[in-house]
Amino acid sequence: MRKCEVYRTGVFHMDAEHINQIGTTLTDLSARTQELRGYL
Repeated sequence: MRKCEVYRTGVFHMDAEHINQIGTTLTDLSARTQELRGYL
């Protein structure tokens, strides 16, 4: 797939490491959100 096709179709290639990093960040943020709710 050419670069221009990626922008036109909105499909972006992400490697597994990047996807895992995003998942870990979301998990961490979820845990922090739960902890903060305890203080409110």
